[in-house]
Order: sequence, then structure tokens, then C-alpha cells
Amino acid sequence: MHKLTRLTGWIQRHRGAALALLLLTVWVSCARIQPRHAWDGREGPVMPHDTFPGDCSLCHKGESWNTLNLDFSFDHEKETGVALSGAHETAQCLRCHNDRGPVAQFTARGCAGCHIDKHQGRLGINCTDCHDELSWRPTNAIASHNRTRFPLIGAHAATECQDCHSGAQSGDFSGLDVSCFNCHLDDFQSTKTPDHAASGFSTSCQECHSPITWQGATVAHPNTMPLNGGHGGLNCSACHVGDNFQGLSTDCVACHMSDFQKTNKPNHAASGFGTNCKQCHSANTWQGATFNHTNAFPLNGGHGGQDCTACHVGGNFQGLSSDCVSCHMTDFQGTNKPNHAASGFSTDCKQCHATNTWQGATFDHPNSFRLNGGHSGQNCSACHVGGNFQGLSTDCIACHLPEYQGTNNPNHAASGFSTDCKQCHGINTWQGATFDHPNSFRLNGGHSGQSCSACHVGGNFQGLSTDCIACHLPDFQGTNSPNHAASGFSTDCRQCHGTNTWQGATFDHPNSMPLNGGHSGLNCTACHVGGNFQGLSTDCITCHLPDFQGTNSPNHAASGFSTDCKQCHSTNSWQGATFSHPNSFALNGGHSGLNCSACHVGGNFQGLSTDCVACHLSDFQSTSNPNHAASGFSTDCTQCHSGTNTWQGATFSHPNSFRLNGGHSGLNCTACHVGGNFQGLSTDCVTCHLSDFQSTNSPNHAASGFSTDCTQCHNGTNTWQGATFNHTFPITSGDHKSLNCNDCHLNPANQRQFSCTHCHEHTQSKMNDKHDGVGGFSWSSQACLSCHPDGRE
Repeated sequence: MHKLTRLTGWIQRHRGAALALLLLTVWVSCARIQPRHAWDGREGPVMPHDTFPGDCSLCHKGESWNTLNLDFSFDHEKETGVALSGAHETAQCLRCHNDRGPVAQFTARGCAGCHIDKHQGRLGINCTDCHDELSWRPTNAIASHNRTRFPLIGAHAATECQDCHSGAQSGDFSGLDVSCFNCHLDDFQSTKTPDHAASGFSTSCQECHSPITWQGATVAHPNTMPLNGGHGGLNCSACHVGDNFQGLSTDCVACHMSDFQKTNKPNHAASGFGTNCKQCHSANTWQGATFNHTNAFPLNGGHGGQDCTACHVGGNFQGLSSDCVSCHMTDFQGTNKPNHAASGFSTDCKQCHATNTWQGATFDHPNSFRLNGGHSGQNCSACHVGGNFQGLSTDCIACHLPEYQGTNNPNHAASGFSTDCKQCHGINTWQGATFDHPNSFRLNGGHSGQSCSACHVGGNFQGLSTDCIACHLPDFQGTNSPNHAASGFSTDCRQCHGTNTWQGATFDHPNSMPLNGGHSGLNCTACHVGGNFQGLSTDCITCHLPDFQGTNSPNHAASGFSTDCKQCHSTNSWQGATFSHPNSFALNGGHSGLNCSACHVGGNFQGLSTDCVACHLSDFQSTSNPNHAASGFSTDCTQCHSGTNTWQGATFSHPNSFRLNGGHSGLNCTACHVGGNFQGLSTDCVTCHLSDFQSTNSPNHAASGFSTDCTQCHNGTNTWQGATFNHTFPITSGDHKSLNCNDCHLNPANQRQFSCTHCHEHTQSKMNDKHDGVGGFSWSSQACLSCHPDGRE
């Protein structure tokens, strides 16, 4: 912009020179324009024609080589394989084919071979991203620009690049500030309706303006004051007087105070109305206000549609009571059917009256005396005699005492019946009373449906016992099968009899002797011989002693078997007894299914040992692989023969003092226990591996005085090879890292010997001087180690 201003000023001051310069520029430009079939010698010599046809007249005419035949034509694609399209089709042949060098050298560079990059590489090397062969003017510039932070839409799409990018002519498209204010500062400052700067408007132009045009701005009014109803379409100055756009209140009264103060129907100010206009008025119009009466007194029913003055007499809108009686006291006092005041009725009209109409009141009788059944539909005076509505009892007898006293079937008074009528009577009718017998004696089974007099003889309803025997003693005494009295049976008839019938009694035998299995279904006399039902033992042997004494397979008595038959026999059958062997010797594996006599030889069932060797001593003594007796093996067979399924295939868990893992696992016992020796063997490796120790030469273990504790280096049992040694002198770090043993231990036959001085560049004389005053110093490797145990100074 500033360069253009300076250029314009120069032209005005030097009009003559400027005109001459313009003519010279036009002449030079026109002079440089050449037809396609011509050549200007000033553009340099022409490329050699060695490969062209020998007939020069095919292209040239006249005496000058610079003039070509106008009808000259050349099918470039056919002859060269390269098609010329767009502006290249009409370009001078010699623009490419001249003395600059072989064309292939420049075509290999693409566009850059002929066209200088005015953008200096800032837009990349692909010219085709913006240019095509039809024109040098850029294409798809808008689409490309849309990939930046500032898409070109509206008026920006028709703007020349250099209007924003001042360096566009020289290819400078450096990033610009994309805010509107960056370009439109002048517009912002020059706008007076309203004055943007003075009004403190935001410099974010997009809040009101679109990129289509600067004119016709729209503003989205804040949500705190939306422009709807009567506020919509107003000019800004209608509210923002004097271009005041800052700090205005959103309260209606801020603009409508004059409307508030001059309103007389009703008088808002005198009535103390709130200045929150939205309570009654909308934004559409000031007229036709509506008021949502408070929830404390909603205007529904007869109250709806009333004029405000009907209740708010004299314009009084403050402190009115919401109680009905505050308006309806005259109605309360003038009502005689019934007389509300004389009857002491509550002044809470809502208890009986609704807001629809004062007439047709309904009363919800208290829960202490609901009006249902025979009580419903009665006139109030039927119970509230003489207009008495206070202190009446809710007891039935308060009204129904004559009915109570006049009833003779049965005689309620003489029988001492309760005056609580609800025990037998319902509220539907006085007749057809039902009595719910006490839970202490429910009327079910044979007792149900009986007349009261069947039990309550002579009208006696007091102090009767609920025990069956009180009525059924004759039945108890007359029963002979079995004789209840002689057998001493309990008089608690319910132990055997139900309430449905006296016959077919059932007896639930005591849990101490339940009748199941073979005992079920037996006649009582099968056990209770001679009608004896007292003091019988529940032990099986009481009845089954003959069975116990007569059993010979095995002989129970001779074998000293217990007389507790339940240990082997069940109640289903005496035959097929089963015995649960003691847990001290469970019969599983090879022991299961054996006949008792296999172990209990000669019927001996007492004092047998549970040790395996008690039965298997012969197996122990006859085993030779290995010989158990000679090897001093324990007679605790379970140490190796852990299962009872078979005597063969024993397994032995080697002691923890010498676990068989790694190379020791899977070996035959004889590999270590030579000659059947299983006693007193040492767990030291060298016991078996002394020959390995003595024969090892790399290094020589014996000559080097190595310890015979093999675990110091051979810490695994997997293989004898690949030993590792934890050196006391640090050889895993520092200068000694990765040294070979022989680098320090010069005598492979004696690893106790080592040398420090052969490797470190110390001379004895130099070290003597350096250690002058060090007590005990000597020129020896042992002395070096004693002072430098970690190899450091």
C-alpha cells in the first residue's frame, strides 16, 4: 500500500518522464514479440540442425534464416512422443530448442527446467498444484486457500491475492493475521451508526458482519435480553439512547417505569405491585396482562374468572388471608341446615365445600368412624340427634344397646357377651351375625358347623376348657383297641386323633424310635406285646437278641461284636449288613472288596495292628530289588508304597537333604547306592564326583588347590559343564572386566598363583618411590592385593 502511494506521487511530480517511460516500455515489449514461425537473433544462436531434414525450405523461406514458412507444421507428439498441450502448443519452437543444451536435460527438471520459481521454494516444487498449461495464472486458488486457516468465502473469494498478500507478485504468501480487524480497522473506526469505537464494540467483526458484505450487519442480542415479541425489529437507538451500549439493565422497569407509574387499573404503584413486569406482562404487548395467582390461593372453580376487585376490595392487594372464612363468614353464620355456628363446626370450609359452588357440600367422616355399609346414606340427624355433633362415641353399643339387650338367641346379656358388637356383627345388617371363635379353640374339622349349644350346654359360654377330654372323656374310657385307660395313654387326644373324626387315629411314634424301614406298617402289638406301652427300650438288641446270638457268618457272640446292631444293620432288612471300617484303617484300593476273613484270620477281630508289615512282612523279606532287609529299609511300607492299589511300582521321596533334581533325577538307585548301600552316604558332591574333580585340567582343580565343595562353581545339578565362579576380586566391572583366568593366573596348573605386576606398567623403582613411607610394602602381587583388594587406588 505504501509502495503504491509513493509510486503515484512520483508519477504526479514527473508526468513527462513517466509518459516517455511508458512509451519506451511499450516499444520494447512490442519489439520482443515474435511470431511463432520467426526467430530473434538477440535470443541467441539456434540449436544445431544436424538431425533435421536436408531440405531447408521445409521450414525457412526468403534470404533470411530468421523467417519461417507460415504454413510450417510439425506433429510434435507423433515425431517425438511428447504431446504439447495448452500454451505449450502455440509456443515458439526455439524457446525450447536452442543452444542451451539438450532438451532432455531441462525436461527432466519438470516446470523448473524452463520456468523460474518466483516463490523461491516457499510453495513447494509442484507447480501443477496451482498452475496448468493453459495459462500461467493460478487455478483452484480458492480451493487451495480453503485448506488454510482462512477459507475464501463471500466477498473474499473475489479479492485479488495482492490485496491481502502485499508480496504476492514476488511469490511471498507468508501467513497473515486472519482476524477481520487486521484488514477492516478503517471500516471499524469510520462507522458512525452506531459509532463502533465510541460505543466500545467488540473488534470481533464476525459477531455482526458476514463475509458476503460489510453492510447490513446483524447482531445476536445476548440471551440475557432476547429480542422477541414487541422488542423484535426495533432500532437499536430505541433502547440504547445516545449510543449507550454499556451497563444497561435487563429489568423491564428500566425502560417501562413510566408505564408502571401511570397504570391505574389497578394502580400499580399505590397497590405496592412489584416492579418485575414479567410476572403479568409478556414481551408481545404491554396490554392484556395476565397474572398467575400465587400457589397459596390458586384461582380455580368459582374463583376463576372473577375480577380482581371482587376479592381485593378498595385496591387492597396486601396481606389478604387465604382462608375461605375471610370472605365467606356471612355464608358460615347464615347456614341453618345444619346450623354451623351452633354445632361448633370448624371454619375451615374446605373440609366440606369445594371452590366450584357453595351448595352441595360433602363431608368426609373421620377415619375413627367411617360411613360405610348400613351407616352410609344416612341423614346426619339419624345419629346426631338434636344437632349434637360433639363428643359422640364411636362404639356400636352407643346406638345399638336396645338391640343388644333384646337379643335372646342366645341371650347376650345373660351370657355375659361383650358389648363390642364388631366381634360378631358387620355394619351391613344387624342380622346374620358371625363369630370368629378364639384361636385357643378354632372351629375346624368336626367342630365346624356345630350349633353353639352343642358345646355351650345350658347357655354356658364362660370358663369352658379347650382340652379334647373335657368333651370326649366317654370316648377315651370306652376305647378297647387298644384299651386307652388300661395302657396309661395320655388324655391329650390330639396326639393320635384329628378334629375331622374320632375314628382312624394315627400316632406319631417318638423320634427316639421312628417307625421306618422294616418297622413301618407293623401292628402295635408286634412290639408292644401284651398291651405293654410303657418303658420299652429303643435298643435293637431288645427285640433282636435271638438274631444276634444265632448269626454264625461271622459268629457275632464269639467274635465279641457289639450289640449295637446299627453299626452294621439298617431297619430295612436284617440281611445284607454293611460295616464301615474304622478310619484308622480305611478299606480302599487293594483292601476294598476283600472278605473279612482275608485279614481277620480264624475269626479274630480284636487287637489287630494297622501297620502294613503286620500282613506284608513276607513281602518285605522276599523283596530283592533292592533287598529291603539287607539294606536296612524301614518297615513303614507307606514311605514308598503310598497307595493301597498294588504292591508293585513303589515310589520314594528322596530326603530334602539331597533332592533328586536336574541331572540326579531319573537315575537308577544303584547309580549312587553302589552295592546296595543305602546307609550313611554323604551328600557332598565330591563323594561321587572325586574322579571328575581330579581329572579336570581347564583349570587343574587339584593342582590349583580348588575346594572340593563343588557347589561353589557347579551350582546346578543339570550338568557338570559350564561352571560359574564368584570371584572375590572384582572382575565383572572396571578395567578387569572380561579378563580370562590365565591373564592373571599365569600358571594354569596352579590357580592360587596370580600376578599383578606383569600387566600394570609399574617399575619396581618407581613403585618403591611412590610407596615410600608405606609400611610393609614389597614388590609382590600378594602385597598389591592386600592394599588394593578391589583393584582401585
